[in-house]
Amino acid sequence: MKQTFYIIMSMAFLFWQCRKEDDPIATPVEIKEIDVLDFSIPEIDKKNITVGENLIVVHLPEHYSKGNFIKPDVIFGSGYSSQSALLNGISFEGQEIRLELESTTRERRNFDVIVIPYKAIQLNKPVQNYHLKIGPDVTISTSFDLKGTKATVDVSGKIVRDPLIRLTDKTTGRTAKELYADESYANSGNEPTYTLPPSVLPGEYIAEIVWGAKTELLSAQIKVSPGAIQFKRGSWQMQGDDRYFEIVAYNLSPTAKYEAIIQNDFIAPQRVSLKYEGPGTLSGNLPTAIGLGNYKITYLLNGKEQKPFEERFWLDRYLGDDHFYVRKHGTQPILRIVTQPSLRSFFATPLIEKLPYYPSTNEINRNEPILAYTQAWGPFPAHNELILVNQHTGAEYALPYSGDIYGMFDYFITLLAYPIPDTVPDGRYTIHVIRGTERTERYSQIITLK
Repeated sequence: MKQTFYIIMSMAFLFWQCRKEDDPIATPVEIKEIDVLDFSIPEIDKKNITVGENLIVVHLPEHYSKGNFIKPDVIFGSGYSSQSALLNGISFEGQEIRLELESTTRERRNFDVIVIPYKAIQLNKPVQNYHLKIGPDVTISTSFDLKGTKATVDVSGKIVRDPLIRLTDKTTGRTAKELYADESYANSGNEPTYTLPPSVLPGEYIAEIVWGAKTELLSAQIKVSPGAIQFKRGSWQMQGDDRYFEIVAYNLSPTAKYEAIIQNDFIAPQRVSLKYEGPGTLSGNLPTAIGLGNYKITYLLNGKEQKPFEERFWLDRYLGDDHFYVRKHGTQPILRIVTQPSLRSFFATPLIEKLPYYPSTNEINRNEPILAYTQAWGPFPAHNELILVNQHTGAEYALPYSGDIYGMFDYFITLLAYPIPDTVPDGRYTIHVIRGTERTERYSQIITLK
């Protein structure tokens, strides 16, 4: 036995000596067992079942007779067993199915099981034509059912959970847009709504519902025509060195003149030229005069002011009047709203008729507290106060947080109350908030206290 060992070692040594230095060296690789040696279902050809490292995909044939029921026969790798309900047969429609492998000697394994029927998308209304004009809230309403498990896979084998609409340009045959359901609409499960984005171009399109690797024709003719130019309200959180920003708008013309005026109460209005980047997008750069602080923006089209359109869920509109927030760093708190309790107002959304909010103001009544919404990150600090700086004298006054809060959106947004002491004289003030060791940049408006 020992002699045989020496012979093997000698031959190996001679082979190593004879190998040229530039010969390829075989790198050892780990061969990982899949641990499901066989997964089969009656009536289904094995070529339509794929077993991967942690995923099993089953493609049902066109005339599968068991409906939405499968009962697989599974052969496990050495040392594995399973108590999964799948082994006794299961209805897969709309379900998330998992095959769990147990072992006393090996690592526990889990497989997601995806079942894809031959016809996985079922339209609930006939194919129809659409004529859409580009603009806010232009939508494609649908009604369809997805068959199979809750998730599917695309052609690459990646798990897909959400269907989409694919718009194909009829002239070029290329995919123009892929749209996902707009969650701002009250979709009742199988009736999702898809919103046309600002970047879509006028033209004629074919629309398909895409669910993983399956497709179904939704419309053979979608005619999209241009509408009026409309700007979306912007909100930009930037750091001191950041200058570049983008604006979203509908129906932009590459030949029009676009500008913006950026301002607050502390600098002269800054006029900025905007560049047409492509359908739906303009870009600009903040001028050097724009330093740290909050700013408002006004849009200009060929020299004329353009009011932004109101989005269906324009909640950002109720979170203050400013648009640019230029800060020292990404977690510096932002003073977004300065208001008072008596200014409480209401607005409506497509889903809720009456929601309270507090509009910003620059006129402060000293007989009630100042309310401030400070967007911040991290735990609530022990130290929190609002600072007023008199514009005439330069005197600084600290208003401690009283402990009272006022809420918006079921207190998702909270405004802290700061009572005004008698020692603070009437006048004009800049305002900022100190939160723990952090200090906001000053609010964009000078307030008048009286």
